[in-house]
Amino acid sequence: MAGPQTIWGIDIGRCALKAVKLRSLGDGKVELVASDYIEHPKILSQPDANRDELIGESLEKFLSRNDLSKDKVYVNVPGQNTLARFTKLPPVAPKKIPDIVRYEADQQIPFDMDEVIWDYQTFQHEDLPDVEVGIFAMKRELIREHLLHFEQASIEPVGVQTGPLAVYNAVQFNGLLADDTTIILDIGAETTDLIIATQHSLWTRNIAIGGNNFTEALVKSFKLSFSKAENLKRTAQSSKYARQVFQAMRPVFADLVQELQRSIGFYSSTHRDAEIEKIIGVGNAFKLPGLQKYLQQNLSLDVERPEQFGEITGESSESYAEEILSFGCAIGLAIQGLDLGKLNTNLLPTEIARQMVWAKKKPTFAAAAACILLAGGLIVAKQTTDLNALRASSTPPSISDVDQASQVILSGSPTSNPPRMQALQILKAGEFLKREVNKLSNEGQAEQAEKGQLIGFQQNKAIVPGILQLIHDSVPRPQGPLAEAQTQGAFLAALDESPVPRDQREQIVIRAIDMDYLIDTNEIQDWQYNFIESSLEKALITIDDAGQPGFVIRITCTSPHKDRHNFVNEAFMDKLIEGGRKPDLPWHVNRVFMTNRHVIDVKEGAGATVVTAPDRGRPIGGGMRRPGGRGRPGSKVAERPEVAIEVSKEFDEKAAAAVDPITGESVTSDYVFEITMDIFLGSAPEIESFDEGMDEEAAP
Repeated sequence: MAGPQTIWGIDIGRCALKAVKLRSLGDGKVELVASDYIEHPKILSQPDANRDELIGESLEKFLSRNDLSKDKVYVNVPGQNTLARFTKLPPVAPKKIPDIVRYEADQQIPFDMDEVIWDYQTFQHEDLPDVEVGIFAMKRELIREHLLHFEQASIEPVGVQTGPLAVYNAVQFNGLLADDTTIILDIGAETTDLIIATQHSLWTRNIAIGGNNFTEALVKSFKLSFSKAENLKRTAQSSKYARQVFQAMRPVFADLVQELQRSIGFYSSTHRDAEIEKIIGVGNAFKLPGLQKYLQQNLSLDVERPEQFGEITGESSESYAEEILSFGCAIGLAIQGLDLGKLNTNLLPTEIARQMVWAKKKPTFAAAAACILLAGGLIVAKQTTDLNALRASSTPPSISDVDQASQVILSGSPTSNPPRMQALQILKAGEFLKREVNKLSNEGQAEQAEKGQLIGFQQNKAIVPGILQLIHDSVPRPQGPLAEAQTQGAFLAALDESPVPRDQREQIVIRAIDMDYLIDTNEIQDWQYNFIESSLEKALITIDDAGQPGFVIRITCTSPHKDRHNFVNEAFMDKLIEGGRKPDLPWHVNRVFMTNRHVIDVKEGAGATVVTAPDRGRPIGGGMRRPGGRGRPGSKVAERPEVAIEVSKEFDEKAAAAVDPITGESVTSDYVFEITMDIFLGSAPEIESFDEGMDEEAAP
């Protein structure tokens, strides 16, 4: 008597191979017999990844750990490679449905029907007469290419299902679908499968956003390799740079939500009675910290991540428990293989299916086959010899450089090699050259982007005069008649008419302006890190507009005013902020720092001159001036303690000789300081509060 039926469901994803072995216990009950999770050494979609070799290695490792000889196998094909169409049928007799569906498939599949493998599934609520049909198709060559990996590993699948439908079967079998409409979100490495489902129907769409998009955002923001960015993404929650990591990934979060809203809106317009209740999230990328909360807040729906598939009994492995979100597709495949799935479409090519049927009938024809083999023994022997020769030495030499690959393509493989090896070596040479072309293409994209940004800056070079005009307009004017003086004589006359002590003059003199244009504001971020480290004050915030072009501007100034940096804060820095964040400007001031500053008081000492100066190089007012945050107008900043510095007599003479070139007054007590601004191209973003970007421990 035959034992309970067992089925392997094997899902080859972009990151890993996932497989589960389920056993039917009868009465709709299922037991987990075995599971395996094999991560590829590289993500299959990486530019330098050899997809065929990586899949072959994972299958070889899987077969070394598991025996499939007595079990059936169901496999998946990626959702992004399949075509899904949904339509409602007119009221017809059930026996006419196949003919109508065949006609609909011919109308809706944009390929020759001989080029595709297709199947359909009908959906009908038991209380409604309407029949909805889902048509699922995939190009024959893509299926053959996918199944070739299993053929090379001597695995003969009995069924092929698309990823989204397999996930639906897993979720539906385990009772996770509610009475109302539920969204199933399977976020993979390259794409996201959106399945809007009920107990009696489903609608699916593939979204071209996946885990790789988050990784690529980190590659761009932090100038990392793909593998290092992937590791940073996976450890983001425990990283000390978690805030910067999430800030870099925020645009991808926003794009994903926008695509989901568009899809949900389209579905709601065609299913007006649908009431979407919740989202069930699966897929390895759904483990990304913060994603579940972000979707819940922006879509206003409950978002759940299944901790286990409760209708399946049996002890699970450690890898199965840790990667449970990745096993949805593999479980759905095995559920369908046990004839327990809601959906039963099968995209297995008919020629392979016939081979399976023939394999089952072999024992029936054993006697006849023996006679045939005996009669044609010589022919079979010759064929066996030829096949052995064809399979001999099937592993060609490796290709290590472009010259070697080009030589193989141009001259062919050595004729001394068997024909199969010649073909495989040429194929391997072509794959090597293709990888090299992709690598060079990716390297060229960065240069093209940089060139485009430089051209854009030249087209907008009128920005620089606008920045200089902002600085000019922000410099405070001396009070009274001094403000109108345009020449040295006029200034001296105004000073005689209305004497104002030097340390009370509301005057700032600009000595120099230094301006650096940066194509990528991540370089501004790097500069700020270096600056804060040197100033010994942790008052850095994150960059709001990271990735845009911008400027770093340093303004060297002096002021005779006795209130020093409080006067500079209110009379100059606040005006730079106010004038530089107007909504009609094509650029905006992001932050203003007061950096190097000092005041020199020359006093006679014993044998030398003693100069007292406040500590230099520390940011003022928590490090920066910006609306809505610390250091706002009217706030006072305490003076830094002064330190005594002994200098030579030569310095004493130079300092004593320093005079104002207009009035002839000594300037040795003037305030010397540097203002540093970072400016980004583009209008200023709206900011409710700046405090949330500050390190609380660095608050002044």
